[in-house]
Amino acid sequence: MFIPPHITSQNYPSYEDAKKTLEEKGLEIGGYIRISTKKDSQKSSIGNQKKLLEQWAEVNGYKLSKIYIDVKSGEYTYLRNEINHMFEDAKQGKIKGVVSKEIARTSRDVMDIISIKRTLSDYGAFFISIKENYDSRTDDDEFLLILHGALAQKERKTTSSRVKVTQLIKAKEGKTNVPLPAYGYMLSEDRQKLVVNPETAPVYRQIVEKFFNGWGQLKIAKWLNEKGIKTRRGGQWSTNGIRTILSNPVYLGVTIYNVTTLIRDSKGRQKRVIRPQEEWIVRENTHEPLITQDEFDKIQVLMRHKQEKYQHEWSCDRKYLGSSILRCATCKGKIYGFNVKPKRKKKDNQYSFYYRCQGINGKCEGKMKSWDMQTIDERLLLFIKSFFVDKDKLLSTMKRNVNFFSEDPSGLINKRERCRLKLEKAVEAIKKQQLAYEQDVINLEEYKERITELREEKNTLQQNIDSLNHKLEKLDNAENLVNELFEIIKNHVENIDELPLEEKFTLIGHFSEIYIDENGNIVDAKFRI
Repeated sequence: MFIPPHITSQNYPSYEDAKKTLEEKGLEIGGYIRISTKKDSQKSSIGNQKKLLEQWAEVNGYKLSKIYIDVKSGEYTYLRNEINHMFEDAKQGKIKGVVSKEIARTSRDVMDIISIKRTLSDYGAFFISIKENYDSRTDDDEFLLILHGALAQKERKTTSSRVKVTQLIKAKEGKTNVPLPAYGYMLSEDRQKLVVNPETAPVYRQIVEKFFNGWGQLKIAKWLNEKGIKTRRGGQWSTNGIRTILSNPVYLGVTIYNVTTLIRDSKGRQKRVIRPQEEWIVRENTHEPLITQDEFDKIQVLMRHKQEKYQHEWSCDRKYLGSSILRCATCKGKIYGFNVKPKRKKKDNQYSFYYRCQGINGKCEGKMKSWDMQTIDERLLLFIKSFFVDKDKLLSTMKRNVNFFSEDPSGLINKRERCRLKLEKAVEAIKKQQLAYEQDVINLEEYKERITELREEKNTLQQNIDSLNHKLEKLDNAENLVNELFEIIKNHVENIDELPLEEKFTLIGHFSEIYIDENGNIVDAKFRI
């Protein structure tokens, strides 16, 4: 046999035309069944579909060697395990074709159904749908498949719209749509409301109390796992799980629906996106709260402050005492430690250590500035010693770092009270707008416009209140913190040079920034509050 050179030099696969199997009998094929949910009504459908596929294969002369069953949505094929096993079996030649009850049972998306047919064709297999009397071996241009797929996709959209309308009606009535309630709650007997779970609600309160007592999210998660307490899904606790619980407004007795939706991205994958806020459905007092508004607000403030603090921490171990804390007084840039290997071989072969400012913002003129590390470290320790033995100096520095325009607490309290009253009015106005819309007093456009303005006002006021709470909390706690630090540290700083390096890092860690001039003198410092 003569073989052209452009064929012998390439590893092309052989083409297998599925049309050749049209007249063959006894071909081994697979059956494909898909149901949307695990409900009993859907499970009974599996048995019915099995019987149909078996009878059809027997009548038409095929051998049904395997049935693939997926319990998944009809929209995304790539999320189904069994259909991928089916493709692999077709690739290996274990089955020569696939039969399904109907195209809607295979997929309800035009692009997916075409992809299924083409994937099978690549492996020399065919696709048959009984209801539509469709056979891919006789549909070269895929025209019929596109028509049937479009009808199946339209049916999915219609069904999805009906389900969504039902859920929105339930949401407006204050009923729940969630199959798995938040930790601390369970579904009522009629599965329409959230009720307190007597077993998990006390655990939720323990999580809240431990967070107030200074426990971090990781420590709480470890404690729960050590106690053998499981999550609502029966798994292990993680920091993400703790953070979700602490930030979830459901514990205020609030239910929020229609916040996100799923769309297809350019690759056909599902992608969750957030809807515009005016489309959200917010219902208050739909179930018994497990936390007060004041407690919830305090938790959010603490979480935000911890997040801001940890953004300035370093994930790596600091090798040098002043690295990343020292700042150049000229350019305000960070100063880092580095070592220099001796040029000539010495007996001790010791490195030289320095701090260096790279002057990256262009404000430092001339050569790159560097300072002898030992000299700077000695000045740092001396500065810390003088700082912590002078209580008045310590308090003055801490108050300066609070960054108040005014240290008058009464003025801040009055401002906070005015914001709180405005916030109450905004919340009440939102409720009135929702009621007016539900009673058809205003139309949808008027509702969206007004509700957007009110929510923006509410968010702004809440942010102002949080900021004022934070400032007042800092002002109230500054002196107490000074006294506590003073008592803890005063016994250490007298012999600070003899302390272990870890304790020196702890002492200097109370500062966020320490500024030195070109001569290595400390000119300013910012305390970490």
